[in-house]
Amino acid sequence: MDANYNKITIQADYREMPSQIPQLLSELGAQVEVKTLKRGDYILNEQIIVERKSKSDFVQSLVQNRLFAQCAMLKKTNYHPTLLIEGNPYTSGHDISRQAVKGALLSVSLSWQIPIIFSSDAPDSAQTLIMAAEQNLRDHLILFRTATKPKTRSKQQIYFLKGLPLVGAKTAQALINHFGSIERIMLADEVELQEVEGIGKDKAAKIRRFIAFDASK
Repeated sequence: MDANYNKITIQADYREMPSQIPQLLSELGAQVEVKTLKRGDYILNEQIIVERKSKSDFVQSLVQNRLFAQCAMLKKTNYHPTLLIEGNPYTSGHDISRQAVKGALLSVSLSWQIPIIFSSDAPDSAQTLIMAAEQNLRDHLILFRTATKPKTRSKQQIYFLKGLPLVGAKTAQALINHFGSIERIMLADEVELQEVEGIGKDKAAKIRRFIAFDASK
């Protein structure tokens, strides 16, 4: 197993438990927290939000005019949205044309700019989520926040901090609670950052490298 696996953190919506995917993710070495998510089914490394749909769910949400409303809600989150479709949506068994399914897939990926990834079954979905989270860590990928900038000062601070590597809303609030100001956070060293709940050695190092990066060199 890759050493990066034990650094992956995944939040899973409790309604995903019947799929066995949260259990499979744990078996693959991810740190999984099952909770109620307001949007999406999985949040990877506090950066990527994933909506998982079976092939039948995808087509059904299209038929019932729910698909694009769900896309809009995903785009309003502070995470980078992704749609995971389990199975082939062209073979869902629903009375809908292939052209309509293709049009919906194109609309999600092009108009809504939400990447679509496919898997064959639950174990493949779990492996796909692990690979996406691992790549996020390995490539040191910093995804841009997608929500509208808030108006209140306290929420603006949280919004600002979520631009740091692997820092989501929960960790951002923990940073503010611990240090009291953004200025003190920017001056903190790796050891001091590790005193904050949810920040380990690896995450602290990534945050410090990001803050200390000199673009002029």
